[in-house]
Amino acid sequence: MAEFIEEGIILSREGDTAKVKITPKGTCPDSHSGCPVKALAEGREFIADADNSINAQAEQRVVIKIEPSHFYMGLMLVFVMPLVFLAIGYLAGIFIAKLINIQEEPFGYIFMTLGFVFSFIPMAKLGKNFNPKYTIIELLS
Repeated sequence: MAEFIEEGIILSREGDTAKVKITPKGTCPDSHSGCPVKALAEGREFIADADNSINAQAEQRVVIKIEPSHFYMGLMLVFVMPLVFLAIGYLAGIFIAKLINIQEEPFGYIFMTLGFVFSFIPMAKLGKNFNPKYTIIELLS
C-alpha cells in the first residue's frame, strides 16, 4: 500500500501533537496525467492533528506522512457490508412472507431495500475507527 506524503504548515503545537494545515497536491502518490480525482482534491486545504515527534514549532513548513489506518477493513466496511445487509434483508423478507403466507418476491425486495438503508448505521458508527494517522517526518526550509 502506498504512503501519502504532503506538505503543511504548523498552526499550533501542544506536546507531541501539532495542528497542521495541509493543502493537498492531489490524492495519488503517483503522478497520473489527467487524473480526475487528483484534480478535485488539488488545492483543498484541511486541518489535521499530527504526531510531532520532531518538535516542529508553529509557523514552520513540514512534510507530513499520511498512513491510512486499517485500509482494507475500511474498504470492507464500505463495499461488503451493504451487500451483506442486502442479502440478509432479502432472505428475512422472504422468510417473513412465508410465515404470514403472502407473496414472497415483493416482500423480499422491500426488506432488501430496508437492509441496504440500515447498513449505513453501522457504517457511520464503525467508520470513525478508520481515520488516517498523520505524522510529521521532516522540516522544510
